[in-house]
Amino acid sequence: MKRLFLFLIIVLTVLGFSLSGHAAPVYNPSNGHMYDIVNGTWLTAENNAIALRGHLATINDADEQNWLIDTFGSNTYYWIGLNDIVSDNHYEWTSGEPVTFTNWEREAYNSDKFDWVEMNYGGAGKWNEFCLNCASFGIAEWKTNSVPEPTTLILLGAGLTALAVWRMRHGLNFE
Repeated sequence: MKRLFLFLIIVLTVLGFSLSGHAAPVYNPSNGHMYDIVNGTWLTAENNAIALRGHLATINDADEQNWLIDTFGSNTYYWIGLNDIVSDNHYEWTSGEPVTFTNWEREAYNSDKFDWVEMNYGGAGKWNEFCLNCASFGIAEWKTNSVPEPTTLILLGAGLTALAVWRMRHGLNFE
């Protein structure tokens, strides 16, 4: 019985950590936001970020840019929320926040050909306008809340159930 109990705990733990299919979201203590990798073209990545109740990352300063590089690395092109879809050379964040910081790979870079911005082009954290289908991942950013994600609730429930079963089997009563 102990083996079955241990097996169930291990299976539930592994299942809980693998439900999302990738690493858990990362918390940035300097701004209180959560970040995670989302898949797809710029449009798909933005829609995936919206599904997380956020947008593609809005980078407000060099500290946030450096945190993103330290956290997600500089070897992959990542979509960010900056774009000039509405009007060429007038850049906006999908979050609606004002553009207060830029980190172009080339100063005053803009292209009438592309409207979507990715980072890590030509150097760690450097930005470039890119074709819609040229990157496969984006960085989603959203504000935190106090509601735990479903995986956390599943693991908590499994742990409390296992503890209750263990206490009943061993006749422990803490009343």
